[in-house]
Parts: sequence; C-alpha cells; structure tokens
Amino acid sequence: MEKAYFQYNGNNRVGKLIAKPTADALLTFCEQEPEFEQAIEQSGKSFDDCIKEIAGGFNASNCACSDFTVFKKAVQFYFPGATISYNMDIHLSGTVEAKEKKPYKKPEVIPPPVSSPKPSASASKKLTLNLDDLLDF
Repeated sequence: MEKAYFQYNGNNRVGKLIAKPTADALLTFCEQEPEFEQAIEQSGKSFDDCIKEIAGGFNASNCACSDFTVFKKAVQFYFPGATISYNMDIHLSGTVEAKEKKPYKKPEVIPPPVSSPKPSASASKKLTLNLDDLLDF
C-alpha cells in the first residue's frame, strides 16, 4: 500500500490529530494482512473520508478518545466486522529490546528399537486407574 494514499488533506482539527497515527496503524495492518490491504484498495473510499467519519463522532468539547478506538473504527471503515487486538509489554529497564523469536523446532522423534525381546508376563500387564478411585469426596 502506498504511503501517499494515507495523506490527510482535511481541515478538521480532530482529523489532523488522528490522521498520522491512524495512517501508521493502517499501514502496519496492511503489512500483516494482505486481504485487508486489498479491501482498502478495492473500497473506492479515500483516507480523508475515513478520517472525516471517525472525527465526525467528536466535537470541540469532546475530542478525547483512545487510539485503540480510533484504529478499530478505521479498520471497520474499510472492512466492516473486522477487529483488532493489542499486545502490550512492560520493560522496567526503560529500554525495549526486540524479543528474539526462536524458530519452531520440530520435536525429535525417537524410533522404537528394531528388534525387541519378547515381553515378559509382568510387562504385558496393564494398570488401569479410574478417576473416581483417586478422588474420594
């Protein structure tokens, strides 16, 4: 998705405040979900219209709103029914270090021995436990 699409040209005071962070969030969502990017491209809607609709819910005396709410409204402007989730971490050292993601390692499968001795009579017995036997109320 081109950054130029996310330029806000309106004069609404609230719109000017929310446009840049909303554009950044939408660009990130486009990177995460190609289907969302496609929805924006095929919507025929402008970013100005998106910001105008979101900002229209606020007035001069009531322009406080969570970024999360604004981003959710922007996502739903282009993709009704879609939602977003957040993950927040605290870093007490004052610096945020990128967590190293370890690649998935398939568990090692140990094959059974090729030839095993014939099981003894005691080895062939099975132990069966009933949960009711363990819990005595």
